[in-house]
Amino acid sequence: MAPSIQARGLEKTYRLYGSVYDRLRERLPWNRVPRHRPVHALRDVNFDVAPGECVGLVGGNGAGKSTLLKILTGTTFPSAGSYSIRGRVASLLELGAGFHADFTGRENIYMNAAMMGLSRRETHQKYQEILDFSELHEFIDAPIRTYSSGMVCRLGFSVAVATDPDVLIIDEILAVGDMHFQRKCVERIWDYKKRGKTLFFCSHSLYDVRQLCDRAIWLKQGRVELMADAVTVTNEYATYEHQLMAKQDRPSGGAAVPPAADELPRIVRAQLVDPRTGLPRHIVQPREPVAVRVQVRNGAQRVPLCLAIGFTRSDGILMFAHTTQLDGVEFDFAEGVVTLVLPNLKLLSGEFVVPVWLMDGNGVHRFHERPAEQNLLVQNRTKELGYFVQEHEWKVEPGGVLATQEPLR
Repeated sequence: MAPSIQARGLEKTYRLYGSVYDRLRERLPWNRVPRHRPVHALRDVNFDVAPGECVGLVGGNGAGKSTLLKILTGTTFPSAGSYSIRGRVASLLELGAGFHADFTGRENIYMNAAMMGLSRRETHQKYQEILDFSELHEFIDAPIRTYSSGMVCRLGFSVAVATDPDVLIIDEILAVGDMHFQRKCVERIWDYKKRGKTLFFCSHSLYDVRQLCDRAIWLKQGRVELMADAVTVTNEYATYEHQLMAKQDRPSGGAAVPPAADELPRIVRAQLVDPRTGLPRHIVQPREPVAVRVQVRNGAQRVPLCLAIGFTRSDGILMFAHTTQLDGVEFDFAEGVVTLVLPNLKLLSGEFVVPVWLMDGNGVHRFHERPAEQNLLVQNRTKELGYFVQEHEWKVEPGGVLATQEPLR
């Protein structure tokens, strides 16, 4: 089948002028001297996205991610190269960006849907679905200017997903509104994935990319540095970030220097190991010990920190998580290692992503997150069923009877 998204030799060059007059001077017919400085946002970008595939996009600030998304959604045009998208496209880049503040929510639904290619009849048929998903029934006839930012995002997301696109392009829009609505948004995106829709997902959250995407693209200085499976790309990109930070912290002479004044606490590495030997190990059996060792670097201003580690199924369900804050473990060192030891693993079987979150001492503000370098693979060689090994015991009482009333508590 033909690719849903195809890019060949995509390039985008912006012109930076020293002043507004330089732009005018350059356009004069007798001018022969360029008065701008070219900035290459994208250089020779090539990739294919197959129908039904979810591809992630990662890279640092200024790598060209937003420029690529704007080209794919038709917001801007490439300077060179070509691209094609097959099927109806919906983009979740800036939710509510096309809304008119003086129009009501109802009026903005029809206007925004028309901008996405729906006829008035199609919008009328989907109106109730949009309204029910947004949960804004009592506010729908109020002007958008009276909405909170969360309500605007709700309405924008609801209109975008109601178009039932063949290709959905997403840019950091998984956290919309409150926890209840966030879950609805994630479930809707998972539904698109299960129905074989094509997803192109850009995020700074390596965990989300690793969890949601089949493959990923790493953009670096406008070029495709790596395109491979999502686990490989996120691991390589996380390693590059670590090396970059280490280089910034150490001058050419090799002497250590204090971190930059604006550096925040961050996770340097996260690794699954055997707690008995300390060696890397990610394949275990139920009831065996396993540990997660996390190297943490505090910020320039040392603060109390909290670490959370979870184990998540491939469908996004969190099996369990532990935090140092809830367990009363405190640390505020400049740099060191925090280890979570599970002496008797209760998970029964399956492959699990291991996300790690670094937060402040109260467990509220999140400084950094990244997954462990490898997924945890639990191989069960017994006939036990389910996801957990539950401690239990059996009692046999010949002639016993059940109580007729539940005891008072």
